[in-house]
Amino acid sequence: MGFRPLYRRAALLLATAACAAPDAEIHLAPLFSRHTAPGYDHAEAAGGILRHEEKDGAEVWALSPVVWRRAEADGSVLADFLYPLGRYQHDPARPRTYARLFPVFFHLAETRPDGVTDSDWLLGPLFGGSSSDGQEDYLALFPFYGKARNFFTYDEWSFALWPLWSKTLKDGREHRHLLWPFFGWRQGNGASGWHVWPLYGRSELDGKYRSSYFLWPVFNRSDEGLDRKHPLHGWLLLPLGGRITEGDYTATTALWPVFGWAEKPSTDYSAWSVWPLLKFERKPSAQQKLDQVLPFWLHFESEFTEYGAVLWPLFWWRHDTIDGRDTRSFWAIPLWFQSRTLHPDGAEDRAWRLWPLARSEQQADGGHDFASLAPGLDPLLESGALSRNLGFAFEVWTDRAEAPSAARERRAWLDLYHSVEAGGHRRWSVPLLGGRWTEPDGTAHTSLLLGLIRWRSGADGGFEEPAFPGPGWPDLHRLPAEGAD
Repeated sequence: MGFRPLYRRAALLLATAACAAPDAEIHLAPLFSRHTAPGYDHAEAAGGILRHEEKDGAEVWALSPVVWRRAEADGSVLADFLYPLGRYQHDPARPRTYARLFPVFFHLAETRPDGVTDSDWLLGPLFGGSSSDGQEDYLALFPFYGKARNFFTYDEWSFALWPLWSKTLKDGREHRHLLWPFFGWRQGNGASGWHVWPLYGRSELDGKYRSSYFLWPVFNRSDEGLDRKHPLHGWLLLPLGGRITEGDYTATTALWPVFGWAEKPSTDYSAWSVWPLLKFERKPSAQQKLDQVLPFWLHFESEFTEYGAVLWPLFWWRHDTIDGRDTRSFWAIPLWFQSRTLHPDGAEDRAWRLWPLARSEQQADGGHDFASLAPGLDPLLESGALSRNLGFAFEVWTDRAEAPSAARERRAWLDLYHSVEAGGHRRWSVPLLGGRWTEPDGTAHTSLLLGLIRWRSGADGGFEEPAFPGPGWPDLHRLPAEGAD
């Protein structure tokens, strides 16, 4: 008899249930969800593949892994597309714009300190550039014909049917090649030389240096810094050995690169090595020393840095003291990493990684970032880019806040749990089941069963109208974000 009245009440509740407002919170993950807090608005669909977020003055949207884009309030933009191949960056303060799609496209445009706007681009074998003063206009189609400016370390690089013919220009010195790298000669601005590689080659810059080789790399000779008080003179005859002298500094090698020793009596510098296992070096003038017995032991020490390894390359530690900051780190490659930086004001940065299970970063300003799983391998693979593009698929749990005043977000895999704290508001929810919203004054709003059952606590507490599909809480992201927990 008690079941029928309860059934009637449930039927009446369903009959009178209202749908959630268009801008209210909905949590139907992994299909769709939207969560808000002061200064925070997050929506996602398909388990996180499609996302949009407004947080801390920045707007982020993503269709992973096709594109991820973050726009800051100052106009700067960072984007990834077809991760990890594509990247776009725009910095209006410089101004500078960079884009790439490896390996087929590249573009860089920036304003130099002298006020000249410079642009360089590449599209497959076609590349070119321009500048507002007209001094760096060029176009090239590799390997057929072209002229490039500021190419790697050269002022200019020209080619035709490369490697049949090419020419480089640097500091007024010209170097021409036929069938690169076999035939070449240089001239201009005091430079001279020629080579027929690998048989013989020589190069000279008046009063600066001269070098030559015979049956490269069997014999090499060089004289550098001829305009200095103590020029450097060196030769190498493989595999017998070689010698370098510069003032009272001498370095000798035998059966290169196996045996080597060096000394400089004026500074008490000394070193000897048996490559690749043993090396011992002392440099008192720089308070520097190195002891290496690989793979068992490695230790380096200088005025500001000390590091070492045991069972190289597995276990490493490092200690740096720079500008009043004290940083200590430890690696057990590839499984474990931890780091602690103590700032002059007593604040600390902390980080650790248990690869690939979890990683954590705690900043001195109060910001933090925790994720599990975390397969990124810093610095070989930028975990930040990996996380923002694909983290929704593999991160079982995340806990992030960029600063103490910023929104703190916790998220389970596929958004099957979500919570956010900002501006004194705290909200958490689980799909279908419900959640709770606690206001700054302590008033708590509870939503259950797709928002069909809702109530609030406090002096004016009681049941609230249903808001299907729930939790149905109102939009808060336009409220001030200051004072987040």
